Amino acid sequence: MSLSAIEMPARPRGRLVTALRNDPARALTMAVILLVLAGLVIYPLALVLSYSFRDDAGHASLTQFGQLVQNPDVGSAAIFSFWFMIEVSLGSLVLGVPLAWATSRTDMPGKLLIRGGAAISFVIPSFINVIAWIFLAAPNSGYLNKMLVAVFGLSSPPFNIFSFGGLVFIETAHLFPLVYFAVGTALANVDASHEQAARVLGAGRLRTAFTVTLPLVLPAIISSVILVMLEALSSFGAPAAIGTMANFTVLSTLIFQLLTFPPHMSLAAAVSVPVAIFTLILLWVQQRLIQRNDFTSLTGKASAPQLVHLGAMRWPLLILLAVPVACLSILPLAGLVALSLLKNFGAPLIFANLGLSHFYTVFDSSFTVLPAVEHSLMLAVAAATICVGIGIIFAWMVERTAFPGRGFLIGVVTVAFGIPSIILGIGVLLGYIGPLYGTLGIILIAYAARHLPIAFVYVRTLVKQLSPQLEEVARVSGAGWLRTLKDVTFPVLRPGAFVAWLLIFSLCLREQPMSAILTQAGTQVMSTSVLQFLEDGSVEVAAAIAVLIVVVSVACLGVAQLLGGRRARGGAALH
Repeated sequence: MSLSAIEMPARPRGRLVTALRNDPARALTMAVILLVLAGLVIYPLALVLSYSFRDDAGHASLTQFGQLVQNPDVGSAAIFSFWFMIEVSLGSLVLGVPLAWATSRTDMPGKLLIRGGAAISFVIPSFINVIAWIFLAAPNSGYLNKMLVAVFGLSSPPFNIFSFGGLVFIETAHLFPLVYFAVGTALANVDASHEQAARVLGAGRLRTAFTVTLPLVLPAIISSVILVMLEALSSFGAPAAIGTMANFTVLSTLIFQLLTFPPHMSLAAAVSVPVAIFTLILLWVQQRLIQRNDFTSLTGKASAPQLVHLGAMRWPLLILLAVPVACLSILPLAGLVALSLLKNFGAPLIFANLGLSHFYTVFDSSFTVLPAVEHSLMLAVAAATICVGIGIIFAWMVERTAFPGRGFLIGVVTVAFGIPSIILGIGVLLGYIGPLYGTLGIILIAYAARHLPIAFVYVRTLVKQLSPQLEEVARVSGAGWLRTLKDVTFPVLRPGAFVAWLLIFSLCLREQPMSAILTQAGTQVMSTSVLQFLEDGSVEVAAAIAVLIVVVSVACLGVAQLLGGRRARGGAALH
């Protein structure tokens, strides 16, 4: 091996150093972005780890981990969290995979209705679903329970949402679309020639589905189930509302309790460590599955998927699948709207008992709700703008430069989204409680840290599609780095960046775990106001706030879908 061959890996870095020396603005911008990334993600996560090895006095100690083993509350919360995660994952799998197969691989009618119902289920956060199902399925006052008792003459209400099973049901209703959309996309991309070969060799439809189709989409199934497990593990709003009334605790609510007065920061951090380790293991498993190549099913010569003709079973299958989807999406949405209009909870659901008084309360400046709405909107706008701005520059740095340690930073940013948000919130609380205690600034830092990976991943995909030649032409023509980024790169990325901005804006409006531990009396946001009114028994006002969150979220996702479709059509036209 020649000396020149040995030195080749160092050349990109050498060119990078030379370019940075010749362009100080570029060097300064990159340095600022790296510092911001360190402050948003690395610093909070490192603090959580370090605090777990300290006692309440701040001295190095392992006593917290001993308390975890000896404390019966921790063991009980861990058991509830484990079964909660498993049951929600199984429920999402049982519901999501058949729906995906029916809408992707059969000629069943009404597919758009199924997809729309699944999208609505995911848009409505689980802590908002709680309010709707309390209205419908509370054991004594639920309107659905009372109707079923009256119609069928039952001796007792058939549903009790204030139970562990009720919590599993609510979370499954929110998370099954993750499995449905992931598996549906994978099924749509399966090369039909594999299935055709199996049928030619004599395999029936059922055997082909289980021996050919299912194995080909197994990575999508496992990856989506892992994502559901992570979401269930970090869920806070629904467990907080249901667990309080049903007398059980999961790890996310236990961590919140440890942070309330008197706070036990070290013990809360110690509880977070096993959760974070488990999360990293799941993310590692998911990454290993993605990297495998023996599931390749989409090639350059792929044939169009052949739909299974159901014949006389087309409409019965639609009814069989549409009923649960409607119950999980349309029914709670209708219940939420009805509850927000109800004047007196428990009174008959008639026109005389409906009105807009609770919405007047939301926008009445003499109440605490309007400031919470204003705080949520300001934080969502600021966090979305910060995340997209940083995401564009960081994605450009990753794809257009070879700075040292970029692989580590990519991993950290990606893992930050997989870590339960309440753990990231603890890190932000530990790191910035001194200078930013009781301000919106600490919530903004948490929101930006949580949602930065969304902007980075989305924009990075767009940067990959942008030919470097466009930027090179601008640089040859005399444009500096900042001007090239402003006049060439950003205009191309603008539509996609705006879609990412809308998604982050919507997610920030509904973010609750971090908000619950970071907000104070003067910094309440919409999601914490929902939980506060729910705990105080004012479920109608909580429902009115929840309706606003759902309306804004649906509007944002609708605009994002519209812009995403236009961008896709524009890209197709360019090609």
